[in-house]
Amino acid sequence: MAMSGVQKAALLLTTLDSSTAMELLKGQPQEIIHQIALALSQWDARKDKNLDQVAQITREFATDLLKARGGMHVRSFVGTLLQGSAGKEKAAELQFKMKQTMLERDPFIMISEASPQQLAAVLENEPPQAIGVVLSAVSPKLGTEVLARLSEEKAQLTVWRMTQGKELSGKTVRRIGEMVCKRLMEMSSDEGITVSTAAPKETLRKVAQVLSGLDKDKRDSYLETIKKRDDSTAATVRALMVTWEDITKIENKSLQQVLRNVDASILAKALHGADPTINEKIRSNISERMSQMVQEEAQLMGEPRRKEILAAREDVVKPLREANESASLAFIEEESEVFS
Repeated sequence: MAMSGVQKAALLLTTLDSSTAMELLKGQPQEIIHQIALALSQWDARKDKNLDQVAQITREFATDLLKARGGMHVRSFVGTLLQGSAGKEKAAELQFKMKQTMLERDPFIMISEASPQQLAAVLENEPPQAIGVVLSAVSPKLGTEVLARLSEEKAQLTVWRMTQGKELSGKTVRRIGEMVCKRLMEMSSDEGITVSTAAPKETLRKVAQVLSGLDKDKRDSYLETIKKRDDSTAATVRALMVTWEDITKIENKSLQQVLRNVDASILAKALHGADPTINEKIRSNISERMSQMVQEEAQLMGEPRRKEILAAREDVVKPLREANESASLAFIEEESEVFS
């Protein structure tokens, strides 16, 4: 989905130190500052921190901003931004309005901030289709943790429902979100807890990401349930557990073990026109001799067709999937709370 100018500006500001960001915002209309702060709060609440997207935006504005000059905690940044621009009293008022606006726009923001225990307790008695809607709207990590806390039968049915990718109206999805939000708030009140407020392939990718966070036995059990109902869907989910784009998330040692068995000619084609971060990740995990061989192959092969490039990338990813199937592939743990 295309990003608005405010969203791009908000992401760009996260690559700057607080003082520089504040300097850039001086003289900006209060409404613009409010919108930027709201955009930052929404990304923070939904844990939507796509570093590739951040890099793309910074390249779009200026090449020398490609590398951030330091990470910053988003909530702290928003607070500083508002207080520095509007004063403490006005900042408190704006923050309250931001919270209300965020919940009106997307009730799933509060859901994304709930703990796995709370969310699982609220969802346990809901139908699998409703649970699937919620798990598809939160981060894969939270989805995995919630799924692991549901009863076995409910989890099995929920995973199957998620693979179907049946489109629901926006009104229905929002109604489900509002219902879950209401129950979370009721639970918070009772327990004294504070809770902060597709396309088929995309749907199956979400399922794959949720399942990949489970231990092997449980993951295989859920995949077997899908396979009994639809073998093709199960195969697709398995394939989407590790994709070409996931290479940057794999621990170096695991990646090195797989890449040492990949032919240089395959790597040369796979890396042709690849995203710089993936290119660097692969090249930094192969030997100097292999790197030279890949370079030589690239110079000799000419301009490969798109079909050949995709086939080569599939050849690289296939052994990574096999390693993941055997639980021998290690992923870098997700960072939390800070843009870097």
